[in-house]
Amino acid sequence: MKKFKKILIIIAVSLVLGGLIWLIVAVRIVHIQTVCKEVNINIRYNGADTFITEKQISDLAESTGKLENQPIEKIDIASLKKRIESHPYASQVDIKTSIDGILKISVLQREPLVRIFTQDGDTYYIDREGILLPVFNGTASRLITVSGYISQKYTEEGRFRLADKKTDSVGLASNPLFKVFKMASFVDNKPFLKAMIEQIYINGKNEIEIIPKAGDQIILFGDIDRMNEKFSYLKSFYRNAMNNGGWEKYAIINLKYKNQVVCSKN
Repeated sequence: MKKFKKILIIIAVSLVLGGLIWLIVAVRIVHIQTVCKEVNINIRYNGADTFITEKQISDLAESTGKLENQPIEKIDIASLKKRIESHPYASQVDIKTSIDGILKISVLQREPLVRIFTQDGDTYYIDREGILLPVFNGTASRLITVSGYISQKYTEEGRFRLADKKTDSVGLASNPLFKVFKMASFVDNKPFLKAMIEQIYINGKNEIEIIPKAGDQIILFGDIDRMNEKFSYLKSFYRNAMNNGGWEKYAIINLKYKNQVVCSKN
């Protein structure tokens, strides 16, 4: 009796394994025979302005070879992904194929955080991941602008990430772009500051000056140390100034010193 049950178990397992193998082979055969009927492109903007279009992605995809009416098996997905990722605004690229012949390309667009204007008139963006991005003709975004003593140029070969693990190195910490990126990232999560700041200026001492949207004041921020403390003092200053005749009478608001705000009047 036990021997008979063992035989039944062996037969059942063999049938299941045989079925799985047949299913795998069948799916493989279907995959080989399936041709690409359509290329579906989805770009996620997350509410940001448009810096990358479906046509641009389509052109990049087609540059690797014709896709529609080609066997899915012959489409080099890895090369296709790499080609699309060459677009500076393409962040996360995901490519999948369906059993009915649909090639699905999903792209997450990078989001510019600030716009940089260098000493030499070069301009580019820094995105939320600290990546330098080019400014394309016909595109614009309402962002905090940054100018002053900035010499870093944008080149495809010179693109770098300000937010990687090497960010805390001494060399990068003194880089004005790194300081701008850190401040802009901090401000981006603070509605009051985001609404208040018009421009960030890097002065000759490699220190930050802030130009607000309202008023003619210059806010001397200094370095990016104690950012939370400095901005808290600034917020308190504006609130108190509103109750004491306004802030228009001040020309300079200095936040560089610890535990105090030093102001110079017009």
